[in-house]
Amino acid sequence: MYHLKTITAAGLTLAATLPASHTAMAQNEPITAYAGSVGGLYMEVMSVWISQWETDIEGLDISAVSGGGTTNPFHISRSQPNQAVGLTDTITSADAMEGTGDIGDRAPEGLRNLRALVRLNALSYSSFLTRKSLLPEGVTTLGELLEQQPSMRWAFLQRGNPGELTGRRFLETYGSSFEELAEWGGRTSFNPQGEHSSLMIDGHVDVSMVMTRVPAAFMLDIDASIRDLVWLAIEEEMVDQLVESYGGYIKTEYPADFYDSLSEPFVTAAVDHVLFVHEDMDDELAYQLTHTVLENAEAMRNSLQSMSEFYPDVICHDTGQFDLHPGAERACMELGYL
Repeated sequence: MYHLKTITAAGLTLAATLPASHTAMAQNEPITAYAGSVGGLYMEVMSVWISQWETDIEGLDISAVSGGGTTNPFHISRSQPNQAVGLTDTITSADAMEGTGDIGDRAPEGLRNLRALVRLNALSYSSFLTRKSLLPEGVTTLGELLEQQPSMRWAFLQRGNPGELTGRRFLETYGSSFEELAEWGGRTSFNPQGEHSSLMIDGHVDVSMVMTRVPAAFMLDIDASIRDLVWLAIEEEMVDQLVESYGGYIKTEYPADFYDSLSEPFVTAAVDHVLFVHEDMDDELAYQLTHTVLENAEAMRNSLQSMSEFYPDVICHDTGQFDLHPGAERACMELGYL
């Protein structure tokens, strides 16, 4: 068995040794856990798992670092197999395996040596927000707005973020682009999630495109602060086209239960997220990591609202285009979830 030592004051760095039974693996072999930005879903989830691994597993030296959905597959793919674990989204898993999207620009052959442990079952939903006072008369959908070729200020998520890629792909599906928004006299900016609320509330942008979990704190701020907030409907055929054109998207409805300004669900594209490792990670190590995650699923649900649907009978299935690692598959089967 593996055992993690005490977390440091930062709550993230641990130290120990690997068991003698794994003689092929270096003693004190460190593991880097590639998460996301501090305060975001990935760092929150990874921090909980590190605490659980500390309690249940012997012999790991693990540190969580800030990463990103698109960059994490590169880190895992190029690390030593037993020295990295990461989080990414299902559209990035598709781009990694197929050599497409932003990953394809850097690795057209793909990053095919990645395997999943579990998926999070924590969807991030796409939406376009604006003010009713800014819309041309009669416009209620994204397609109708783009047909007007409006001169508006648009905010997307930061470059390289899966949400920014999704916004770009939505525009392309409608036959438009970031460049055309500028040609119409508008302006685009690329901002972290937290900046979208201040930009919208202060009137510095007219349309905010985000892809995030529900509910999100910054979205609650926007919802509470803008009286005439409008959620632009996305034409269903365009959602279908996006899902068919790119791997990893999930056609679903945006939940209407959390925001006062959203009276009913609308069709949109969402993504899920996966915990993944190098395909050559030691089977026993992958097994132990996954077994601990599954055994503590209830604690995860109770720890984070965003992980309220983290059920073991779901999370061993549909892990994007990353197949389950053999060690993870053994843990899922042993516990009766496959």
